[in-house]
Amino acid sequence: MKKRRWKKTLEWYSFIAVSLLTVLILVYYPMLTTIRYSMFDVSVMGYGEHFTGLKNYQLLIGQSSFIKALGNTFIIAALGLCTIPAGFLLAVLINGIGKGKLQGFFRVGFYLPNIITGVSVVMILQVVFKANDGLFNNFLSFLLHQDISIGWLSDAAYAKAGATLIYLWSNLGYSMLINLASLQGIPEEIYDAASIDGAGALARCLYITIPNMRSCFVFLFTTGMISGLARFTDLFILGGNNASGVPAGSLQTIMMYIYQYSFEKLEYGISSAGAMVLFGVTFIFTMISTALTGFFKDEK
Repeated sequence: MKKRRWKKTLEWYSFIAVSLLTVLILVYYPMLTTIRYSMFDVSVMGYGEHFTGLKNYQLLIGQSSFIKALGNTFIIAALGLCTIPAGFLLAVLINGIGKGKLQGFFRVGFYLPNIITGVSVVMILQVVFKANDGLFNNFLSFLLHQDISIGWLSDAAYAKAGATLIYLWSNLGYSMLINLASLQGIPEEIYDAASIDGAGALARCLYITIPNMRSCFVFLFTTGMISGLARFTDLFILGGNNASGVPAGSLQTIMMYIYQYSFEKLEYGISSAGAMVLFGVTFIFTMISTALTGFFKDEK
């Protein structure tokens, strides 16, 4: 019986053996290699490696470009979280329409930008946010009755705002869909009981809707921060396929900094140390988000 049980267990594991092997080779082995390289002076992978301890981390802390990239990463990731309240408001409006074809039309319509590739989105919105004769500036000029020529993507003072608008346009549909699913999961009986007790629309929103959507907000916060901290493609294209974060380094994130030292300057030890810093920051935010869900609380 014991031999048969072992045979059955091996059969089960044989189904996931390929997947496990793939994860080990393509995920965990590179992770361990990155940890190792972060403590070595590496110019050519596999050759001439010299152990330096924590020197690469000290070099990172001493570089103003890395500190700036770290600050840019936090700011850009935090601005990207605007998709959560915007998606919630949009979900409330769509949910108010009622379940039907019209709601389905708006759900699909707002989600469509999410399935467009990042390169296409950036190329389209670069035209929209042009400083001269850009569609967005023309719209603002029409509203304010004065000439507006802001370089949303070419001026360092406004580049983060422009990049956030691009992110918002691309990811608002996803946030709306998750918020809408959570919103429709709240039992209608609770709202009916609150209405009978005399609770208004604002009171129902504050004391029923928002508390019941806490797990949804935490999920969107966690995934939004991870996505924001790892943001690369659109910012790289906005800088003209340059990892320096054009204009004036205002859009250089840690990911772009890692790319710069990996493929442009070929200093793999420093880029690996930067990758470990990014991992540490992402891990901390993930743990904070998990704690907010009450995962670490002891059940009594």
